Amino acid sequence: MFNLLITSDEDGWKQGNYTINRDRVIVEYTAPEIVERYRDLNRENIEELKSFPCIFVVENEPVPSKIGFITHVRVRTKTCVIEFEIDDSFPELPEGTINALRNDVELGDWELSRTHWAVKDEPILSILLSKKLISQENIDNSHFSTSVKIPENQPAPSSSISGFNHRQVFIVHGHDEVTRLDVEAFLKSLNIEPIVLSQQPSSGKTIIEKIEHYSNVGFGVVLYTECDVGMKKGSLVSKYRARQNVVFEHGFLIGKLTRQRVAALVKGDIETPNDISGVVYISIEDTQRWKEELRKEMRVVGYDV
Repeated sequence: MFNLLITSDEDGWKQGNYTINRDRVIVEYTAPEIVERYRDLNRENIEELKSFPCIFVVENEPVPSKIGFITHVRVRTKTCVIEFEIDDSFPELPEGTINALRNDVELGDWELSRTHWAVKDEPILSILLSKKLISQENIDNSHFSTSVKIPENQPAPSSSISGFNHRQVFIVHGHDEVTRLDVEAFLKSLNIEPIVLSQQPSSGKTIIEKIEHYSNVGFGVVLYTECDVGMKKGSLVSKYRARQNVVFEHGFLIGKLTRQRVAALVKGDIETPNDISGVVYISIEDTQRWKEELRKEMRVVGYDV
């Protein structure tokens, strides 16, 4: 997810703070479920928004856009004061870049002509990396390489309950960042630290090396959300599917932790792998039910929740 902040003032992003009307804060050009999530700008929500990258744009892009992050939000009756920093580890984004990314970030037809703060459910740094607008070195040297700290990696789990790390849970997810944030918040409420691969520093590791390194935990949660569409060859009927990385990491965790220590949360009408027997699938449609079922599965394998 990322914050998209657009102003009509060419000097608006030069001072480190900006005042915006409340009726333009996470209302326009933002998916309804995200609008609902941040309707109440409480301390917890603000902390969440501060963790997302920000793209700072001037209306219609007469000047380069910038990448940075929010440091503080002061909520007033009719306005919000946003304090922020531009991250100099990243290059400026040339004029026209955001418009060129219109389809990648679901930009509204007139969005670049409107001063507002939107939140987009897209992995903006990955998108910019794939377009060669930034480099991995830029990311590694930026605020986002160190913004998430985790305890020193635990030893690989043994076969006994006492040999597992019961302070952390590894989360596998696709593009549905809102669901991921809900699961993270629930785990934190249980005093369990969620480990999200994309938030951990690479330190020169490949993706599979990162998975191996950060999955030394006692439990894994896999989010099956409607991210991709697929069908059998020759069929005219398609179904929603989780992303391929989700299915792969699900199997990896089962192999590493055993089936009892991995639960899959399923959202929507989605196809799930049919060749893995004994796998725990939990519907995430009923908020209280999935939380209780997940808590029960974690208790069985030694978590004090």
